[in-house]
Amino acid sequence: MVANKKLTTNDALDFLKAVKDKYQDNREIYERFLTVMKDFKAQRAHTCDVISRVKELFKGQPELLLGFNTFLPMGFEITLEDDQRPSNLKSAHFDDAYEFVNKVKTRFQNNDVFKSFLDVLKTYKKENKSFAELYQEVAILFQGHQDLLEEFHQFLPHYG
Repeated sequence: MVANKKLTTNDALDFLKAVKDKYQDNREIYERFLTVMKDFKAQRAHTCDVISRVKELFKGQPELLLGFNTFLPMGFEITLEDDQRPSNLKSAHFDDAYEFVNKVKTRFQNNDVFKSFLDVLKTYKKENKSFAELYQEVAILFQGHQDLLEEFHQFLPHYG
């Protein structure tokens, strides 16, 4: 489905499980999502159609909408309109991220780890890396600093 990303079958299965778990009380949405994916794989639906249908299916579920971006071809991305975000998601998440970046900066002020961390974050989107690749690179940088790694993990989408 995606040529430029190194996704594994497990990435897809984890996402499917997250969708199934989220809609365990509404099996129809899960089934419709599977149909959308089958249509896309069989080239019966274009990427823009898939995005539109997924946005409708996952309305009110920002973590699923944003998580689906991982599987979209380069140049396509689902973004959340302000009315789709939970009211506290944007500001709270930004504040938490800002505090976290400052914590990393303070912890590594006497070496190049902070600069490397920023470089990894910059290249993540630019090079279309998966969340797993991003996490692995940050884990190497934060070796011996498990608390930072665990806190960083909270900023990544969770699929199960």
